Amino acid sequence: MMKAMKKYILGFVIAVGLWACSKEDWPSNDQFEVNFFAVPEDATGEEAELRREFFVKTGVYLLFSDTLGCRNITTLSGKTVIEWQVIDFMWNMSSGTYYVDSLEFFPYQVIGKKEVATKFVQDELLSDLPELFYPYSILLMDRLVFFDNFYGTYVPSEVAVYSGMQATAIALGDIATVSDEEKETLKNEIMKAMIVNNLSLIKDGDLAVFYSYSTDYYDISSWNVPSPVESVGFLPTYVSSWTVTFNSKSTDVLAYVEEIFNLSETEFRETYAEYPVVIEKMEEMVNVLRKYGVNVY
Repeated sequence: MMKAMKKYILGFVIAVGLWACSKEDWPSNDQFEVNFFAVPEDATGEEAELRREFFVKTGVYLLFSDTLGCRNITTLSGKTVIEWQVIDFMWNMSSGTYYVDSLEFFPYQVIGKKEVATKFVQDELLSDLPELFYPYSILLMDRLVFFDNFYGTYVPSEVAVYSGMQATAIALGDIATVSDEEKETLKNEIMKAMIVNNLSLIKDGDLAVFYSYSTDYYDISSWNVPSPVESVGFLPTYVSSWTVTFNSKSTDVLAYVEEIFNLSETEFRETYAEYPVVIEKMEEMVNVLRKYGVNVY
């Protein structure tokens, strides 16, 4: 699964759409007769105990299937039918999009690999991530394939993580055979995805200094932003995007957080050495992340 670390991270574009969302918007189990994310009280066995212990230690629900459970419901006609509860990773995407992307899950088949993957997430990933950025639940998979619908043609690619509102899906494969260097890279990418998916938790007031560098160019026509955009503090990441506005505050923050995780401090400074304003904004964003317990550089 980790061959040459060809997997890449998804969920960043939808994170912009989730900017206004917060943990208060997480699914409320009060609306259900049963909390489908939790292990059923009468469930026994190694997997059930593994999931219970994980929740006790982290406060995050652990899942090994996107199918949460089922319940009997009565239709308007009085007929009783079975309703399956399934995690919908696509529901937070634009309902106006004609072409819809999709995901395919390949679950672990043996308890031993589930235990090793769980230990990695608990001891090496979440232990270094501030609880503020923990997802509501984690869906641990062997493999995860994302199908990008490009004008009606589905283009599959294996991914390591995909973030939704209800869960973050993580594909670790046979993590026990992965080198320490690859583990660190994977850990960094997953942490980035979890933080990006919860950027709305960073208060606007804490970003005031960061915003001040490019304040004259937010939300104006992109044609009126000087070129190169780096000269006024924007990163080029989303300049050509058709789905987000590169010079909005939310996309500006998103681009910097992503780039800070993508590059070492030395690489960042070398890449943008010609643009002092970009370096200063990076330093300010690093300070903001540190305030929230995230130490990147």
